[in-house]
Amino acid sequence: MVMQVVEYSMDKELLHGLTTNAPRHVYANSYVVFINDATISGISYIVTSYSTFKSLNQDITLDSIRISAHGDSPNTDGIHIADSTNIQVPNSVIGTGDDCISIGPGCTNLTILNVACGPGHGISVGSLGKNANEKDVNGLAVRKCTFTGTTNGLRIKTWPSSPARLQATVFS
Repeated sequence: MVMQVVEYSMDKELLHGLTTNAPRHVYANSYVVFINDATISGISYIVTSYSTFKSLNQDITLDSIRISAHGDSPNTDGIHIADSTNIQVPNSVIGTGDDCISIGPGCTNLTILNVACGPGHGISVGSLGKNANEKDVNGLAVRKCTFTGTTNGLRIKTWPSSPARLQATVFS
């Protein structure tokens, strides 16, 4: 895990009941890259930039994660998953100015369950097909999620003539 600790002072009410009103250390630009066979649970991130969790690998559960950034914050994907297998994201609250969860090429068997998403862009697959020989996304299940103040629920972004495919997808 890569973490950068910064001194941050803020006097605002943030999303989902999170508040801060005094100088304190806040973890910023922290993310997990390339891990296997792990469960990460109960972590909260406030005022994130870019992706908090990025490019996981295989057999990962991110349970009860809270990610919060201002709704007008650009480039603040909560979780970005690419080239990963058997990933579960249950029971989490994600509100950012960008995608709550973004799913890139090469994902297989990804389950997103009981996630409260918003504000932001919702859950995004892609962009798929920008680069030649991109891998498909196969086995995506999005269940029992709520979207509040999002521009989309689940969206799929592709490039023209994309060879990459989204297969075996359930959204309920």
